[in-house]
Amino acid sequence: MRLREKGKPDGAIVTLAWDAAQAALLAGTHVSAEHEGSEGEHGPDQPAESGDLDAKTQPELEAVAAERGVDISGAKTKADVNAALRARP
Repeated sequence: MRLREKGKPDGAIVTLAWDAAQAALLAGTHVSAEHEGSEGEHGPDQPAESGDLDAKTQPELEAVAAERGVDISGAKTKADVNAALRARP
């Protein structure tokens, strides 16, 4: 998940694993940077394939995540992988 340190609008965007990102958001130290700009550290945003994602198996979703550069290290289930992909289209 892409985050920016709270209170630093010109600060660097960092990509954290899902669990670490959630902890940072809950602690109030970071804010989401998911929708800032059209390009992140992994290149241009990819179009969401929400209908196609539901039909894919977990290994297929993991391959899509790897292709898009989405960190799913904290994902334990297919739903977790799916949520991570939807959070970063």
